Amino acid sequence: MRVLNAEASCLRSLKMAMAILLLVCTGFAQAQSDDTQGNAANDPPTRVARLSYEAGDLGMMPAGSTQWTAADVNRPLTNGDKLSSGPDAKAELELGGAALRINSQTDVGVLNLTDQTGQFELTQGTLNITVRNIYQGATYEIDTPTLALVINQPGSFRVDVPTDGSSTTVNVIDGEGMIYGENSAQRDVYSGRSYVFADSSLSNVTVNELGGGDAFDNWCNERDSEYATEETSSAQYVSDDTVGAQDLAAYGTWEDDGDYGPIWYPGGVAVGWAPYTFGHWVWISPWGWTWVDGLPWGFAPYHYGRWAFVHGHWGWRPGPPRVRPIYAPALVAFAGLGRGGPVGWFPLGPHDIYNPWYHASRNYYTNVNATNIGIHPGFTQDMLFNNIHSQYGFYQSGRTPPGLTYANRNVPHAFTAVSAQAFASARNVHTSQIHVTPQQFAAATVMTSADVQRPTPASFGQPRAVNTRPLPAAGFNRQVVAVGVPAAQVAATASFRAGMPASNVRVMGAHPGVVANSPRLITGGNYSHTATVPAATPTIPHPGNLPQVPRFESAQQVQQPPQSSRYAPPTRTEPQQSYAQPQNEAQQRYQAAERAHEYVPEQQRQQEQYRPQDSAQPHDAYRAEQQQDYRPAPYMPEQRSEPRSQPQPQSHPQSAPRSAPAPAHGNDNQH
Repeated sequence: MRVLNAEASCLRSLKMAMAILLLVCTGFAQAQSDDTQGNAANDPPTRVARLSYEAGDLGMMPAGSTQWTAADVNRPLTNGDKLSSGPDAKAELELGGAALRINSQTDVGVLNLTDQTGQFELTQGTLNITVRNIYQGATYEIDTPTLALVINQPGSFRVDVPTDGSSTTVNVIDGEGMIYGENSAQRDVYSGRSYVFADSSLSNVTVNELGGGDAFDNWCNERDSEYATEETSSAQYVSDDTVGAQDLAAYGTWEDDGDYGPIWYPGGVAVGWAPYTFGHWVWISPWGWTWVDGLPWGFAPYHYGRWAFVHGHWGWRPGPPRVRPIYAPALVAFAGLGRGGPVGWFPLGPHDIYNPWYHASRNYYTNVNATNIGIHPGFTQDMLFNNIHSQYGFYQSGRTPPGLTYANRNVPHAFTAVSAQAFASARNVHTSQIHVTPQQFAAATVMTSADVQRPTPASFGQPRAVNTRPLPAAGFNRQVVAVGVPAAQVAATASFRAGMPASNVRVMGAHPGVVANSPRLITGGNYSHTATVPAATPTIPHPGNLPQVPRFESAQQVQQPPQSSRYAPPTRTEPQQSYAQPQNEAQQRYQAAERAHEYVPEQQRQQEQYRPQDSAQPHDAYRAEQQQDYRPAPYMPEQRSEPRSQPQPQSHPQSAPRSAPAPAHGNDNQH
């Protein structure tokens, strides 16, 4: 198996990034204000949380549902979703640059998750959030019945709420945050301190130094160390914002392909395996049909990038490594076998344009494709631009482009089909798969969004196992205080449920200050699990409304002495604080944090500014000569001179594991 040359790969990545920059500069992400489907206000979020670990009894109530379902590893979570853990249970949500973990007997919900915001409610139990890197201006927020914790720099925090919701304990393990309460009360919290707030006025507070941690803290520390080790393995190939990318090095191998560039090949898969075959479909609003894979590495390759069939083997091709990718629920083309008949699909190839089965403005449609399709010598940015533009008009009108071909449609085992009932009931695809004859396959037509199967009450998730504990309903009725306004979907979901208030979130009048004038990515480098900070690399703005920003590494590496526990408090003393600091002191707090070596960014490199796309003000019109049908060449596999080593077939890979601890390197079949 060939080993990718790091220097050549770095140069290729830089060239691809520059190609995307050129693509952005040409104004390809245009919005149309004269058509309703071009309205970007109705686009789905570009980011989700991934349920990356679960152990014990964990239940999930999806947004829009009134029933608790099984919480499956690799399940995407978004606004309005709720999790409840039983005794001796644990779970982890991966957020891309951050991880949120819950202990046993904990109820947590997603209030608002966007590019810039990660807002969660904790009505009871124990939560840990570790922020490895964050874009300036972005925040994470934990809302409890007593207070709102706002985080806008790298750090690690533990939050505890007792069963009766009467108080909140905030342990600041690393970093620095801000607590908000009633009547504009606010208080800075500092590393190495434990704060117990007895009410929302923040006046009744007890401050202590952190002591040793418990079993949950040790588990969180272990997970942070695993992320730090595994995340760097694929960093040169995949964007840091690709959720699930840290699993790739442990479960597969990167190779350099002469046609496509870096490709990741999964290890331990059976002969005849194909993507989108071990897992199930669920309905997650606002995207609709969403793939949940059953293999432990099965998140990033199914929601970002493209699959390629190279030399007789399936490999995953990521998008540009210097561009912030946009999440997609599944990168497939659906193909129907007649009204009411089986539903089939196949993975999109390296150059195939993704046509969502949900609303998408021109700007979103362009971005979700451009940030997930890699450019290489045989495929230029002009070709990508032309393909995206030529297909959007057909997508907008609900039609399939004439003469459209797909790279993977005729690849062996690429096409998978199940009955319409199995598809809409979140059944396991591997055990429900039906045989399709060559004649049926030839007659299958690619579906438009209107033709895809409609959901049923069973579409929200797989049922929970029998004889499990009753899950709470009243706990999520408990009011929490907040700084940020929850997503509109959260209030709509709450009012939909009988007996629940329109919203259990009480928004405070406080507003976190912006600590600097220009956006940038702040990378943690002062605590143990991010001790090795990657070198700064040029970053290309992605074509969405939120431009990508230059990456910053620590200007000086802060070496921490050996500690017996991650909770050993720092030597500095806590500054005197006010319970209601005025908003104009935000800059002073930022400067104080820099002096205390929370992070010391380098001088920001000058970056060309790009005006965000505005759907109400369209940019230059597309050239008329670019309106052409997309007809990529059919896939012609080459003969490989040295065949890849083929692992032994698997009889049946385990579907969505109940627990997905960090994999043991070298054993791809354990999950």
